[in-house]
Amino acid sequence: MKIANGLTVSLAILGLISANTIALPAATYAQGVEQLQVKTKKRVAVLDFEFASTGLTGAGYSLFGAGGPAKGISDLITNSLVKDGTYIVIERSRIQEILKEQNLGASGRIEATTAAQIGRALGADILIIGSVNRFNLETNTSGGSLFGFGSATTKNVAEVKLAARMVGTTTGEIIVAADGAGTEEQSDTSTVISGLGTAGSATSNTDKLLSSASEKAVQQIVTQLASASSRVSALPSVLPNVTAVVADVSGNSLTFNKGGQDGFKPGMIVSVERVTKEIKDPATGKVLRRQTSRIGRVQLTEVDSGSSVGKVLNGKGFKVGDIAKPAED
Repeated sequence: MKIANGLTVSLAILGLISANTIALPAATYAQGVEQLQVKTKKRVAVLDFEFASTGLTGAGYSLFGAGGPAKGISDLITNSLVKDGTYIVIERSRIQEILKEQNLGASGRIEATTAAQIGRALGADILIIGSVNRFNLETNTSGGSLFGFGSATTKNVAEVKLAARMVGTTTGEIIVAADGAGTEEQSDTSTVISGLGTAGSATSNTDKLLSSASEKAVQQIVTQLASASSRVSALPSVLPNVTAVVADVSGNSLTFNKGGQDGFKPGMIVSVERVTKEIKDPATGKVLRRQTSRIGRVQLTEVDSGSSVGKVLNGKGFKVGDIAKPAED
């Protein structure tokens, strides 16, 4: 009986605690709009690798085109990271566009210390830079003959060695260094008959061998980069250095003309401002500065590649044409 009463009392207390807990107001922001708690993947950008190989053959350019092995390897790593799914990978064409606009990496070499500037322009948390240290195809032929009969063995060996570094764009710190190596072999044997030439098979799969070796090296690199996700997730996120424009206002919902390709993501808070004055260069008419007044803050709830939608956290009087700047991740 005591046990039953005690159980009744305990359940009543638990019910009271539970009821009080449910009754507590959720975390709110200014006007009472609940903020989203969104955990998103880190954004990474793969830059063109440097080419430092001492064993390049013409096959390298045949396989990867005019960009050569360095660009080809960077493309392979990008595609493999997308398939892996650990990170959000920025489109390579977007990277080239930003680098050209900002005149970054014009020397062809990206230093870790430049990473913060590039990261802000791309809205990337991590840059992946590296080098192709070996990209080689060796061919060896051996054999002999007796009384006009003989054989020859041709062996092709493709070898690729890569080095990559993940650089945090907030500090320029190298988060992890990764190495990858891949080899692929092929042997062909043919019979030589004096006066009659060569009989047998001798195939040339240069591109296939180098491609297979490259894929093996790239997979090793990607595995190491993905395994560093816990260290990467602990890094502070980078706010994109981009300004959006309000394209639509519908009640408490605003639509902006920037999206995922510009570094916007669900949960991000943007500061919506109105341009009150433009200061122009009297000689050229170029806008030097814009003075703005803050209208309010909006948290993004939906993001696609080229646009985003958010809910008002505070403020009023929003209009189409107002600008929005990332304020909090």
